Amino acid sequence: MQASFTIRRAVVSDRPLCIQFMAALQDTERDLHPNRPPGTEVAVGHFAYLEERVREQNGAIYVAESENSIVGFVICFVEKLDDGDLHVVESARVYGYISDLYITSTMRKQGVGAALMTAAEQHFLGLGLSVVRVGLLCRNQVAAQFYERSGYQPYEVVYEKILGES
Repeated sequence: MQASFTIRRAVVSDRPLCIQFMAALQDTERDLHPNRPPGTEVAVGHFAYLEERVREQNGAIYVAESENSIVGFVICFVEKLDDGDLHVVESARVYGYISDLYITSTMRKQGVGAALMTAAEQHFLGLGLSVVRVGLLCRNQVAAQFYERSGYQPYEVVYEKILGES
């Protein structure tokens, strides 16, 4: 049975729980890559940084609410390639970017993530954008499969080498 939930814009009173979710998301990514510090060390500062990006870059934070409790969030904002960056066609140089998506473990696979993604996509459509991007760590296969089911395709892959390691 699908859970009952609603999607709405985040309000100030949602902030403490969103910060807890940010810490949990950070810890999940930390399990996937060693360059991530513990969530408790960065969640407050990183969430504040993203709130600023949302304010400055035509963004939004949406939350999913079920039974008067927040069960997930998505953070999105507009990105723009530098004016001199001409390797991409002009119509795709300004795009929506979904920076963070988190759903509580008890609400996963119940449509919450898809609904939050749709809210972000609608936000970008309302701004006249036609391209949306989302990033993830390569080892995060669960997220990759979710995004592909949501209609996203791999766009760009960045390789990394840690110097000094054998």
